[in-house]
Amino acid sequence: MADRPFRVIIAGGGYSGLVTALALEKASIEFVLLEARDIAPHLGASISVHPHVQVVLEQLGVWPEIEAGVIPLTDREHFDQHGTMFDNSDVLGEISRQTNGGLTLFMERKFLLQCVYNQIAGKTKVRARTGFVSYAEHEDCIHVTTDSGETIRGDILIGADGVHSAVRAHMAEQLRPMDLATSQKLLSSFVARYHCIFATSHNSNAAGKPFLPDAMVHNVYYPNFSGIAAVGVQGLVFWFLFVKSEATTRTPDTPRYSEEDMHATIDKYGGFALGPGYTFHDLWDARIKAAMVPLEEGVLPTKWSNSGRVVLLGDAVHKATINPGLGGNLAVEGVVALVNSLRAALTGKTESADKKDKQRLSTVELQHVFQKYEREQRPRADKIVSLSGYVTRLEAMETWWLRLLRRVMPWFSAGTKASVLVGHMKEAQCLEFLPNPEGGFRATAAV
Repeated sequence: MADRPFRVIIAGGGYSGLVTALALEKASIEFVLLEARDIAPHLGASISVHPHVQVVLEQLGVWPEIEAGVIPLTDREHFDQHGTMFDNSDVLGEISRQTNGGLTLFMERKFLLQCVYNQIAGKTKVRARTGFVSYAEHEDCIHVTTDSGETIRGDILIGADGVHSAVRAHMAEQLRPMDLATSQKLLSSFVARYHCIFATSHNSNAAGKPFLPDAMVHNVYYPNFSGIAAVGVQGLVFWFLFVKSEATTRTPDTPRYSEEDMHATIDKYGGFALGPGYTFHDLWDARIKAAMVPLEEGVLPTKWSNSGRVVLLGDAVHKATINPGLGGNLAVEGVVALVNSLRAALTGKTESADKKDKQRLSTVELQHVFQKYEREQRPRADKIVSLSGYVTRLEAMETWWLRLLRRVMPWFSAGTKASVLVGHMKEAQCLEFLPNPEGGFRATAAV
């Protein structure tokens, strides 16, 4: 036991799980990743990358493949419910200028996951179609049982398995006999007030004319619903229809929408314009793939780790509505905070301990690691989840004062709007054990 390397078990092979695996590999920390489905599944989801996460992806060697396959977003136009463009400020260009050339990207989630996976050297450690079932903690290790009955031994378990986290559910189950209130909070801390159709479509109508020019984003504002379309990849448009739900629901009882639900939503809202000369239904008819989901939001109010060797990450602890595209970036921030903390603890242990204790961390030491990660990440999660929810409600003009704010939005300069996000980006960490990329903001992103 004393001679085996420290080993991390990751449950979840989505964005946060794969980035964690790659970061651990770069830090020379052993890992095994368990994903119940295939890696990089062909779903309808798209995802954004902002300049501060560009820094991390450059550090990890992922950036060149991403940059070669996307079109950076440069223009954004906002339309009211009557089809009038009321704002076309250069906010995306201003973000790039304020970050010394940082890019705002929008791409298929599958493409981004594949790019991260491609950089992992130890691909045998990434176990597709191997689902997490349960864990059992011991004094010096943790055992994880998979859906095939296999037992995997490690030192810690990271639950990076999404808003409906099986790791978090098992944590709640174990805690229930001792602390029912906290157990229930682990399961029911995310609410959904909106739902969304997200889709990828061909960027051309029946006559072969593009819906949007390359590098363009369109936003449209209607009472209690809204839409976004963006062309961040050649020939594709990623689009969203956000609708205020009739009732607020809470995990684990948020809705699971069917194909019939999605078709009914398009039948109701499809005739409305998203941008000049095209409707939601036009995009729907040109779709490649689509899905409808509730927009859960919230930050887990309980501790993000148990008292032993389990810690939660990404959407398992904080879920933001997707209108401003900040949730995936927030997940990477959490990966950076956790891996930095873990590697620092292991490096200090290795340098100070004798051979017998090399790379062994006690549960007390692990709690310090987890607490540092949560202390750094929770305030950023609170901020982004709150901001994202605010943007969702603004775009749907949910209240009279949000409708008023929509009218005064053009009065604020692009620089002022950009500075809100750029300030957040400049406070983000880089991976401490890898060189910073050269060039301006990228070289000084960690402050």
